[in-house]
Amino acid sequence: MSRSNEDWDAAQDGGRAAASGGRGGGGGQGRLWKVLAGLGAFLLAFGGKLKFLLPLLKLGKVGGTIWSMLLMMGTYALIYPWQFAVGIVLMIFVHEMGHLLAAKRKGLPVSAPAFIPFVGALVTMKKAPPDAETEAYIAYAGPLVGSIGALVCLWLGRSLEMPVFLLVAWFGFFINLINLLPIHPLDGGRIVTAISRWLWAVGLVAGLLVVIWLRSILLGLVWLLFVWQLVQSWRRKKEPHRQMRWALEVHRRQFEEAGIPVPGSEHTRQLEFQVYSRLEDQNRYCDIFYPGLGKLGTIPFPYGEVVAVRMDGIRPAGEGEEGEERLTVQLELTYLPDEQFSPIREDAYYQVPARTRVKYGLAYFGLIVVLSVLLVMTHDLIPPLRG
Repeated sequence: MSRSNEDWDAAQDGGRAAASGGRGGGGGQGRLWKVLAGLGAFLLAFGGKLKFLLPLLKLGKVGGTIWSMLLMMGTYALIYPWQFAVGIVLMIFVHEMGHLLAAKRKGLPVSAPAFIPFVGALVTMKKAPPDAETEAYIAYAGPLVGSIGALVCLWLGRSLEMPVFLLVAWFGFFINLINLLPIHPLDGGRIVTAISRWLWAVGLVAGLLVVIWLRSILLGLVWLLFVWQLVQSWRRKKEPHRQMRWALEVHRRQFEEAGIPVPGSEHTRQLEFQVYSRLEDQNRYCDIFYPGLGKLGTIPFPYGEVVAVRMDGIRPAGEGEEGEERLTVQLELTYLPDEQFSPIREDAYYQVPARTRVKYGLAYFGLIVVLSVLLVMTHDLIPPLRG
């Protein structure tokens, strides 16, 4: 068997393994050990000579994307022919660029794509979409642009008569079709929010069947995550508000200088507050204000939305470093959990015009049909595995 035939056979095996999310037996385990051994040998041999890669890490968002893409290509190239490894990563990159461009068009800040070997890639939104239509628009752009990229790859494969392009195109069609399953956080689970949330029930059944058919551990974890999110969202619906207690230390002189009596140990009252985010760490903080005194202190609050702050008594806290008496103010914060990663939002979020629902329904199911046809057609064009 020639080297080109061996590469083609390995590429076909790689396509099947990648599409099934790591399905396989002893051969897959053997390849995994080869990957780990190869990475270890590479780092030992060249670990001290990789300074030329440092400029990539200094290119901000672009540098991180390039570095993770190269890492993913290199990891796959240890198992499959390098042409197929590069093709897989490029197909995923095109898909993620669809999300990024759509989010930018809607004015939502997003991170640059990050690639994770054997998992995929992701673009994270730093701000949740304001409504279901916007969420569906951003989610749909990934499979749409990714399918166009796979279609271009199919055209190249037929025009240049290069089977590896056909296999990469088949992989592209497959991965975009899988992403259309109506399961959150897959793209399909986000798209159907603008059609009907009842399609999530279809996703629970269809997703489980696909997991069993592919025997994919990764897809199985996604399905379980979706079930867990639905349960948590249902519990959050029953108890939308939550409380968090916090102790804030202040100086007694702050009250004395402002001419305000120090509250009693059992004194309770509602306090003013202000929530904001700092650019340097992207975390949220809550400033607490006492009437007539001004700012009492700051509490880091990295999740949720604060809706009320209540002072629940004050206690002596001993002396500080300068001998000043300190007090501990007991606070109770009422907040709404952050829903950015939850599939279920308030009902107003899903108020989508009927015409828009029909539009996304036709686009969603139409893309599923087109990808299914292209998947079968491309599979028939791929030359059979050589013995």
